[in-house]
Amino acid sequence: NTANPSSSPSAKPSLSPSVSLQPSSSPSSPPTNQKYAEERGALMKFFMATGGENWRINNRWMDETVPHCKWYGITCTDDGYVSQIRLEKNRLTGSITSEVGLLSNLLLLRLYNNQLASIPSEVGLLSHLIGLELYNNQLTGAVPSEVGLLSDLKYLELYNNQLTGSIPSEVGLLSNLRDIKLYNNQFTGSIPSEVGLLSNLLLLRLYNNQLTGSIPSEVGLLSNLRDIKLYNNQFTGSIPSEVGLLSNLL
Repeated sequence: NTANPSSSPSAKPSLSPSVSLQPSSSPSSPPTNQKYAEERGALMKFFMATGGENWRINNRWMDETVPHCKWYGITCTDDGYVSQIRLEKNRLTGSITSEVGLLSNLLLLRLYNNQLASIPSEVGLLSHLIGLELYNNQLTGAVPSEVGLLSDLKYLELYNNQLTGSIPSEVGLLSNLRDIKLYNNQFTGSIPSEVGLLSNLLLLRLYNNQLTGSIPSEVGLLSNLRDIKLYNNQFTGSIPSEVGLLSNLL
């Protein structure tokens, strides 16, 4: 992912595999038996709904003798809460289950390069999520507006799918967002003017969609933006002069 601007808080976690991800308000005690069972149950339903028996790698999954924190692709915090799901390139099929929303300390949902079909609205319950990496799947339908609840989100990467509908205006609530990669989908409607609220945004890639209307002048407010690609859409009108304010474009 693109490096953070120098003005960004240096203490915020990175998605680099070499860096330990920790939630901004890490629980102070291990999960209760009920919470442990709830998270384990959510993962079990996820396994069954995404063809877990046919995954490329499913080591230790569903083994009653193995803590779910040791299942392939699962990382937990020191306190025992599920913090990362990394099952990219693993032949997942079907849909992401709504129970994923029970993993309330999840920081990273990395499921790219699979054959998943939809995004549940319950993803909006993942209030600590930093990275939503679902690109190169077979996602259809709309991006749920509940994505706007992911106040810690930095990386929204849903490109190379078949997503439809409008880009939700609630994206403008994601003040920590660095990258928006929604290209190679079938989005319609206009770019929401609320995108101008994303003062930390570095990268905006919406090309190869069916977006219409004019490019909002509010893009000129994205003072940290380094990369903007909007080609192969159906925009009308002229390029707003406010684009000239984007002094950090590369």
